[in-house]
Amino acid sequence: MIEKTTKPSKLKKKLMIIAGIILLMLLIFPFALDFYLKRKLPDLINDKTAYNLKLDNFNLSLFSGDLTANNIFINNKNAKDSTVTQINGTVKELKIEDFSIWKAIFSKTYKAQDVVLSDPNIAIVFAPKKDKKNKKKKKLDIALENIIVSNGNVQIQNENRKTLFNGQNVNIKLTDIQQSEDDSKIPIAFKEFKIDAQNVIITANDFYQINAEKISAKNKTLEILGFHLNPIEDAKNYNAKNIFDFASEKLSAKNFVINQDSLIVDEIDFVKPDLKVTSTGKKTVEEKADKKKEMNLKIGLKNINFNQGKILVLQSDLQKTASIDNFNFKLSDIVFDKKTVKEKIPFRFTNHNIEAENIYLKANQFQALQIEKIKSENQDITIDKFQMIPLGKSIHKDILDIKTDKILITKNQSKYIGQKLNLNFAGIDVVNPEIIIHSSKYKSIEKKKAEATPDFQALIGKFNIINGQFRQYSDGKEKLSVAKFDVNLNQIKSDKNILKQDIPFEIKSRLITAKNINLDAGKHYRLKVASFKNHSKQTDLQNFEFLPKYSRKAFSKVIAKEEDLYTIRTKHIAITDKDSKIGENTVINLDKIIINHLDCNIYHDLAPPDDNAVRYMFSKKLRDVKFPLFVNQIQIRNSDLTYEEDAENANKPGKLTFDNFNATIKNVNNTKIKGLPTLITVDSDFKFYGTAPTIVTWKFDVKDLDDKFTIVGNIQKLSADNVNLFVRPYLNVTLDGKIDYVKFDYYGSSAGIAGKFYFKYKDMYVNFLNKKNGKERKVLTTVANWFVRNESTGEPEHVNIEKKRDPERSFFNMLWQGIMEGLKKYVI
Repeated sequence: MIEKTTKPSKLKKKLMIIAGIILLMLLIFPFALDFYLKRKLPDLINDKTAYNLKLDNFNLSLFSGDLTANNIFINNKNAKDSTVTQINGTVKELKIEDFSIWKAIFSKTYKAQDVVLSDPNIAIVFAPKKDKKNKKKKKLDIALENIIVSNGNVQIQNENRKTLFNGQNVNIKLTDIQQSEDDSKIPIAFKEFKIDAQNVIITANDFYQINAEKISAKNKTLEILGFHLNPIEDAKNYNAKNIFDFASEKLSAKNFVINQDSLIVDEIDFVKPDLKVTSTGKKTVEEKADKKKEMNLKIGLKNINFNQGKILVLQSDLQKTASIDNFNFKLSDIVFDKKTVKEKIPFRFTNHNIEAENIYLKANQFQALQIEKIKSENQDITIDKFQMIPLGKSIHKDILDIKTDKILITKNQSKYIGQKLNLNFAGIDVVNPEIIIHSSKYKSIEKKKAEATPDFQALIGKFNIINGQFRQYSDGKEKLSVAKFDVNLNQIKSDKNILKQDIPFEIKSRLITAKNINLDAGKHYRLKVASFKNHSKQTDLQNFEFLPKYSRKAFSKVIAKEEDLYTIRTKHIAITDKDSKIGENTVINLDKIIINHLDCNIYHDLAPPDDNAVRYMFSKKLRDVKFPLFVNQIQIRNSDLTYEEDAENANKPGKLTFDNFNATIKNVNNTKIKGLPTLITVDSDFKFYGTAPTIVTWKFDVKDLDDKFTIVGNIQKLSADNVNLFVRPYLNVTLDGKIDYVKFDYYGSSAGIAGKFYFKYKDMYVNFLNKKNGKERKVLTTVANWFVRNESTGEPEHVNIEKKRDPERSFFNMLWQGIMEGLKKYVI
């Protein structure tokens, strides 16, 4: 029995000894490992890596997780081996507190409370990257609570010896570091953020480098001196449309707070910022198809200021495209978050203050824009000395030369709502503009690209042009000038639907005035208007003149064929609109035109070669007007009309005068507006040759393709001397006697004229003249008067006339021929 009980006791004793040994080993192992690492870690690094490591006073505690080392020196065993990252430097002291060594060994998690580096002086040159296409890189789990670096000098280069980072006298203190794995948030945040460094170089990517003479950040403030975002590659290597070069003497930020969800800054200042943008000449760039995550970050800036800034934009050939010599820019209460980033302008702000001087913008090779000064404060914008400058001449493109003293934009409340632009101004004033247009000789025909109509809305309370001047030139000659004009437009509205119309905006009311308008109206005429006024649907013109450039004799020499020469003057023209539209689909629909004190002279010289072209009737001419036309009524008042025709070999021109001419013309129509009357009536009264009261009524239906018409006239107490003014040049006869009246009741078409002619006279005597010298042919006169009825007694019978129209002559020539035909039948 005693043997049986002893055996288990021995087994138990052995197990206890083994357990004790294991426990003792577990207790001794950390101390042994700690003791071993203290003495052998540098030797292990030297034996197992490509580096030499020397250090003093190395201490490591596996229990506390504290690690310290002094006077660390490290360099490569083979400084010429470029396949291994080159590390060369010293660290006076390294401290790591509360480092989780076991997690680092077994779970690849690197966490520590404090990391302290004193006087590091390190240069690193990275080895070439290895091919890792088929390898998945495991993300390191690193969590450092506090980082402190004092008096450091660090230089890091890539495998091509290009500087990635360089900093001198670097001092860093980051506390309560918090990291985020969410890419849409700030990846790292701090409770305390303090950095001092000098001569800093940071290579942002393969194309840009950031330089700074000095960086200082502490107590929620940041100051950078000599900041420079510097492009480091040739322009041909950039996969972008533009290259940016940005420098600032000083960049400072006050009271900024960084956490994982937001960046809040009270004020950011840029002192003498200098931006240079250079085009690469590339029209398109390749874009990666990476799907962007929605931003879940808020950036708030109370104030951002740019002081004494400059901007220069260059083309790929280094020619200047745009520049600003001096600008000051301030925005307040800026918000950038996941909502605003979806807007067309990805941030919001409440107030702004902008000043800029000597602004230049090259629009194209022929045109540039220049502004002496622009100031925008909150909702008001002032532009001083705006100019459009010609840079050259073009035969295919109009060139503008525009100068203004001032442009004022008041209460600007424009903004984007989503992707929709809402333009909203209380008013725009353009003061003292001088506009010169050099018109091109040949208009280039460019095919318009089918583009989607932009989604926008515009509301402008008023638009004023004050004291403007205008001139237009073509081939070096002035074609149009306006000595002074003013424009007042009220309640202007436009949107994507209105933009599709002929006039891309709507206005509630307008007032446009102009003085001393001078227009080159073609090869032979100039048009002048002393005063022009348009107020909504009412237009008034004072002292309208349509004048020939040549004298009668000179005009007859410059025309190739017979042509009328017009001299027209009128004191006043009043036009009342009804529903007209100007543009691609022009419609002229007027209620009334009143012409007062018209003085019209028409001169026709028969000496030039005949114009054998067909002369169309007025109804045909109206039908041929391409755009819809209707004038309800035209009134001509207190006017004088004169027609002179100089017959070949005539002693003096034939002359017709219509004094104190008044006319009312109704329903001027070209049949292109449905539902409107097409019967045109002309009721006129005047004094024929200044003494004979005359009434004429003329009617025709413009839709009648045969151009039928009726015309009825009554001329009272006509002097034979006046009749001779036109009879003598054509019939080579003169009449003596008294004429009581001439009446005609004619009808006709484009083929000819016919109807009844009435003529009452007494003591009529006919004198026949010699065609060559204009002297009386006495024998012929005596014989002819034997057969002339020298008096019509009682109420005379009418004579019927019928005269075929010469298609090469006008309607009025046909009418006159009809009257002459009646006279011949009565007198001879």
